[in-house]
Amino acid sequence: MQVFHVYIDELRFTFVDRAPVEELKHRVIEASRNDGDFVAITHSSRPPSEIFVTSQTKVRIETATIPREPSTAGVSEEDDDAFWFDFDSLA
Repeated sequence: MQVFHVYIDELRFTFVDRAPVEELKHRVIEASRNDGDFVAITHSSRPPSEIFVTSQTKVRIETATIPREPSTAGVSEEDDDAFWFDFDSLA
């Protein structure tokens, strides 16, 4: 399964679907070209919010793959760096 981490300045938003990320990219580009504007962020791991975006806003998008069934062979609990995500929070 893929998840998308969108970093806007120092904030991180995690998405489980590519469509909202593509929509967000489009709105961020428009806001930065319009001398700044508020961009609504929904369908992410955080509660819905708005962020003011300008041409100086730093945006980075990373894609991560999460295995459906993590392999625990040879991995102790202390070494487990699995990414845990509460998908129910997106409802």
